[in-house]
Amino acid sequence: MRACIGVAAFLGLAWLVSENRRAFAVRPVIVGLALQVVLALLLTRLPVITSALGGLAQAVDSVQSSAAAGATFVFGYLGGGPQPFVAARGNPSTFIFGLQVLPAVLLVSALAALLWHWGVLRWIVRIAARLLGRAMGVSGPVGVSSAACIFLGMVEAPLLVRPLLPKLSRGEIFIIMVDGLSVIAGSTMILLGTMLAPRMPDAFGHLLTASLISTPMAIVMARIIVPSDIVREWATLPLDNPYRSALDAMTQGTINAVKVAAYVIAMLIVFIGALALIDKGLALVPTGAAPLSVSAIFGWLFAPVAWLMGVSSGDFQTVGGLLGTKIAANEVVAYGQLLALPPGTLSEKSQLVVTHALCSFGNFGSIAILIGTLSAMAPEKAEEVVQLGPKALMAAFLTTCMTGTVVGLLHSIV
Repeated sequence: MRACIGVAAFLGLAWLVSENRRAFAVRPVIVGLALQVVLALLLTRLPVITSALGGLAQAVDSVQSSAAAGATFVFGYLGGGPQPFVAARGNPSTFIFGLQVLPAVLLVSALAALLWHWGVLRWIVRIAARLLGRAMGVSGPVGVSSAACIFLGMVEAPLLVRPLLPKLSRGEIFIIMVDGLSVIAGSTMILLGTMLAPRMPDAFGHLLTASLISTPMAIVMARIIVPSDIVREWATLPLDNPYRSALDAMTQGTINAVKVAAYVIAMLIVFIGALALIDKGLALVPTGAAPLSVSAIFGWLFAPVAWLMGVSSGDFQTVGGLLGTKIAANEVVAYGQLLALPPGTLSEKSQLVVTHALCSFGNFGSIAILIGTLSAMAPEKAEEVVQLGPKALMAAFLTTCMTGTVVGLLHSIV
């Protein structure tokens, strides 16, 4: 019952902040919500698809182990190879994030560029864009960008339609922004899936499911908050191949991934350090009880959201803290905090809900990056993009809340 109330509340909140409440279109909302529920059922309950996701997860494990072989060759035991020493008592962790997780990002990026060069990813994106266009009533450029976001990310996907960005309406630009902040890229799925595997063996399948079912809801939230009167019929868009050969594709994919890896390392150091510094300052505040912390404050602020998402009683503040950390820092930090929780802290349902709800780029750092890149791609739209930034972050947050709520609701009743 709380989850059903939450679905209505999240959609109602989007309507309250809409730029034009009278332009509320019922049909796209119903279609988008139905599509999200149907996709969630198919991806989590249909044996054929769940088996396929299991096979995909095994393929991801193969990619990870292959990347680990390269990391071991370069870094030795620091990259995951056999240790030349006996660990001290207490079984201390020998896991090194930068050397044992990020190498998979390099390999995946290179393989994605190769698949794009061979036309495999281009074919998948084109089919997905056509389906989105027909189901959700969006234009060709928006459909292409939304479909590509799951594979390429919020910065790379709009590049596919860069020449058309200045011609798009305010509402269409907003859909591209919201969708980019509501999902995660394939390389990030690998990174997070590797992190979560010890706690959740089918983590990659959950992350892929979260991004897939968030896409139609992101379009719904965007169309509620910034309605657009311009609806173009589908037109086949050329998806260019920027690579000259397979070797060039793998080389450029690797070089681009190095930038992503460096960004992840730098952001983790800064945000985790900043949160620790703030916690030290809050610890000086006399409370007479347990010392204040950023996580505790976020937990209080977002506990009502966790209640609306239908998480188990007793988990509201913990889930709320994770949601707040994701927005203030990023998804990697939030998932890291989830992993740091002692086993049994969250119920099975709460862990399922929050795993799906954290799966997005929706944070303050990402919105700054998105504003900068879109403004550079389409200077004519720079002023609109800046104005839409805060609304896009809110829409993305509501989208992922809906995703977690729907998954938890289906877990309870199906």
